[in-house]
Amino acid sequence: MDHGSGGLMGEPLSRREALVRGAGLAAALGMGGVTLASAASALGRSAGGKAGRGVTVVLPDYPFFPGTLMEEAPELLDSLARTYVKGEGNEDAVMTRFLFSYVPVTMFDRIYDAKSPAATLPMGGVLWLFHLSGYFGGVWLRDELVRTGKNPAISGYSDPQDEAGFVALVGKAQARLDAATGRRHEVLEANEASLYDIPSETPGEDPERGLIDTFGYNEGYLLQIAEKPPEGLSTPADFVDCPAEPSSRPLYCGYGTSRLEALRRFDPISRRLAKGAGAYGALASEIPALQEAAIARGRMVWDGLLDVQGFSQDAYEQLLDISSAFLETVQATVLAAVEAVAERDVAVGRQAATANACMGVWLGSYITGLTDGRAGRALPEFESP
Repeated sequence: MDHGSGGLMGEPLSRREALVRGAGLAAALGMGGVTLASAASALGRSAGGKAGRGVTVVLPDYPFFPGTLMEEAPELLDSLARTYVKGEGNEDAVMTRFLFSYVPVTMFDRIYDAKSPAATLPMGGVLWLFHLSGYFGGVWLRDELVRTGKNPAISGYSDPQDEAGFVALVGKAQARLDAATGRRHEVLEANEASLYDIPSETPGEDPERGLIDTFGYNEGYLLQIAEKPPEGLSTPADFVDCPAEPSSRPLYCGYGTSRLEALRRFDPISRRLAKGAGAYGALASEIPALQEAAIARGRMVWDGLLDVQGFSQDAYEQLLDISSAFLETVQATVLAAVEAVAERDVAVGRQAATANACMGVWLGSYITGLTDGRAGRALPEFESP
């Protein structure tokens, strides 16, 4: 799940470039070491029993520290699992597709369906779902990268999350949620700020990545792995289609397996940016160059620093599925923020700010999983009565 600011996605406190220091590894991601047996088991195991009935999710060890806004919500997770298994059928219910794609896409659609999501949804539990999706997605990707034998920098590095890091991650989400429920000017200012990188206060460190960069990075990453699949494998036809020149239609890609309902709602915003009329003009003058630079960085990271050569067919298809789902959600969120800023639309701004808070946790937790090299990391499993 190269769930922008790093990895598939981004820096812990920014959704798509992460800098792993200490080992000398700089890896931008949009998720340590799961045993091969447990990974294969989690990928292939179905829920069993009558589809969806009584299904629960069994969680192995993962980083969690009480006392923040985030709250464990197993009832919410199990409810989503039962709906997913019922829809897929026992034989097609796969944990990685459920947790890394279905759960975040479902929750983003709920956010964009709500009038004021930060005030009306159980955000403590929602953030927890994104934490689980990100962390275990990172664990899964780390194991696949290590298994190939072609990513020694990752395999030789471990930095498990401590309580201070967890509290900081949730604290950033809390601040974004506070802005989402704030006054009109606070909502609009937060959305405008979310579009752009924020320079680091520490000299020499990378900036905190904004949504434009997060989208561009993950676009470049996805295009790179789709255009250069592992030897002997192929990418599905019409999998993803992005304009060769971002200025022709900024912040847009089309997907052969589009899943996020909210994305259709925001598609017109990329066309308005392309026309550059009215309030969209200033944004249209800035966005393409930022997007192009991020695309180039995403391609570079996944054409050298990280390597998918040696992935199995199942693992490669899983990576494509996760990555495209993540890019869809970033696309909807950045376009929602653009609409809020250009149209001065506070209602859309509240949705975008809430989605951005969740995306920050998703990405940060993904980096946590990707860099957690402790032995015994495992993936969740479905359990039926």
